[in-house]
Amino acid sequence: MNDWRTRAKRLARDLADHGVLTDPRWRAAFEAVPRHAFVPRFYGENGAIVDGGDPGQRDAWLSTVYTDSTLVTQIAAVPGTELRWSTSSSTMPSLMARMFQLLDVTDDDRVLEIGTGSGYNAALLCHRLSDAQVASIDLDPELVADARRRLAALGHRPRLVAGDGAAGIPDAAPYQRIIATCAVREVPLAWITQLAPDGLILADVRGEIAGSLVVLRRSESHTVGGRFLGLPGHFMWMRAEAGNPLRDAGTYRTTFSLDGARHRATDLDPAAFDEPNLRFFLQLLVPDIEAMYRTRNHGTGVMHLRSDDGCWAEVGTTAEGERHRVTEAGTRSLWTAAERAARLWVHHGRPACTRFGLTCTVDGGQHFWLDDPSTAVELLG
Repeated sequence: MNDWRTRAKRLARDLADHGVLTDPRWRAAFEAVPRHAFVPRFYGENGAIVDGGDPGQRDAWLSTVYTDSTLVTQIAAVPGTELRWSTSSSTMPSLMARMFQLLDVTDDDRVLEIGTGSGYNAALLCHRLSDAQVASIDLDPELVADARRRLAALGHRPRLVAGDGAAGIPDAAPYQRIIATCAVREVPLAWITQLAPDGLILADVRGEIAGSLVVLRRSESHTVGGRFLGLPGHFMWMRAEAGNPLRDAGTYRTTFSLDGARHRATDLDPAAFDEPNLRFFLQLLVPDIEAMYRTRNHGTGVMHLRSDDGCWAEVGTTAEGERHRVTEAGTRSLWTAAERAARLWVHHGRPACTRFGLTCTVDGGQHFWLDDPSTAVELLG
């Protein structure tokens, strides 16, 4: 255990060599903060717990902790199923290094972190700034209690709160910077109202099939905006209940109605959606898509598309002639929406997700745009 500093410096050096850790002040934080103190155990690839307290696992545990890996630290059962999903983790250090540098903090900034998790990121913030400049909130009281204990053991006492991350921490506002280590479909209004003038919000704004980190700057009273970065966060959802891994604390849909199934053919090859920028555009146009995935049925490939309201489409990945077979059901045609997205995406020059942006206001919700805030995505067609 005594060689953790060597391991931490090696990790920081590797991140610097790969160009993701360029600020010497953040590099010093990664070298000085012991990640192992915040990840005493984690779930391995096969779901087995790797425990640093077990002498037989200690070397493997410590070696993995100081690699550029996301380490799952908590899982929970999905209600009504036998599934178990991750609900907390220690984020991949290279992603956090990128995010901290995108946050562009100054020495006097106050920072609000949404998603305390293990407490490691809060410790890095405290090292770079000071305890008094850092506030962090997490939905799970047990995670917050563990993070508080770990931070205190290293002499750090930032403001930690157990509660709804969407509400922020209003009594410690305003913040010059807000960083979210959980995914959201919409930027909560409280984050905007708690942001200082000219402040920044760094968040993972996404749907179920695509998303990207975005830096939003407050440009006027209660309005923030900025472009997507083209860097997926892949963070777990900001959730409604601590013990439920689902975003809305509901139940997981495992069956879809076959009533009224319709059949047709399409010229659109499902492989078109292997292009991440097209998937991103489809997600903007149809935000309630909850899944897009492939399976094989009796040796035939099938692309599946599902939405929150129970609509679905299944499209054969192998063409019959020059067309693909479509089966779908529900109150609307999901594959028609996919065809429209593909057509518009090509029409507008196959834009990368970095050409898209987001503007959020307290009274006007949020809208997505292409190239310029005046070009709303919903008006592109």
